Amino acid sequence: MSKSKQKEKIGQRLWPLFLLFFLTNTFFLFFFYFTLSPGRSEAVRLHVPTGSSLQEISDLLVEKGVIKSGFGFQLMTKLRGLGKGLRAGDYAIPPRTSPWKVISLLTTGQGEMVHFTVPEGLTDRQVIDRVTSALEHLNSEKLLRLARNDSLSSEFGIGTPSLMGYMFPDTYFVPPTIDEASVLRLMVERFLQVHGELVRDNEPQNGFSRHETVILASIIEKEAVLDSERPLISSVFLNRLELGRPLESCATVLFVLGKHKSRLLYRDLGVNSPYNTYLHRGLPPGPICNPGRASLAAVLYPSDTGYLYFVARGDGSHEFSRSFTDHNRAKRHYQRSGPGG
Repeated sequence: MSKSKQKEKIGQRLWPLFLLFFLTNTFFLFFFYFTLSPGRSEAVRLHVPTGSSLQEISDLLVEKGVIKSGFGFQLMTKLRGLGKGLRAGDYAIPPRTSPWKVISLLTTGQGEMVHFTVPEGLTDRQVIDRVTSALEHLNSEKLLRLARNDSLSSEFGIGTPSLMGYMFPDTYFVPPTIDEASVLRLMVERFLQVHGELVRDNEPQNGFSRHETVILASIIEKEAVLDSERPLISSVFLNRLELGRPLESCATVLFVLGKHKSRLLYRDLGVNSPYNTYLHRGLPPGPICNPGRASLAAVLYPSDTGYLYFVARGDGSHEFSRSFTDHNRAKRHYQRSGPGG
């Protein structure tokens, strides 16, 4: 038998299989699009609990009106080999979404998420205001109570009386049903991740504990504008600590006053508080804000300088000095009055 006849005979045998495959797929396509998918005009919010089985998920989809046939949905999911690939989470299923797309959403975990951004240098209350503006179902007072007691800090082994300093500045994507404790845990976990990255491959250049690092980083966060100056400002404070001199940070006084002032007056420096670093030597008892990565890195890896003073130039940068005489000269040049930086 010639090769051409052999190919013709094989083709005749395979043709019914191709036809069966085509008809089967056509049937399932019509079944899926016209039988399984309701003609909804509104989006459906869906919460798939962790550990849900395919049966439970399909029942939930039918209950919410996302699909018509739970059996058909299970069959098509299994035919695609995704019977165990559906993920828990919160989803917003758009109107007239095909079951194919529903399966894709549930297997990729592309659920409805809410995002919020925490900038560097915010206090705990300011962070909570950011969170609750995006997640209106959360209770701000409950968040504040959780942030200001030691339950969550103990859970993470931080050992501090509150989470101030550990609510890490970043952009977060969270499910809309997240609760108060979970939001705070997410920010602390991000802090631990970033801090771990900073110290993992290098030996920090000072003997500070993690909490001492966070305290000084929070002061640097409020004093610095330019990232390039953070290691320089860090060196000033570390040099003063080594000499046993007060840090004399205006940022700590502003924290005690609880309000922003464009310029501190000399009488402000006498405010009675352990956070006032003009009155008390050493670090304050806790962070004054939640610092970001650059400020943490500045404490861990400061510049090597002999600077003991700095004063703001008015453009975001600072003039650094080694002597009190040079510092006073810089203050006269850049400031008309007030105690300076």
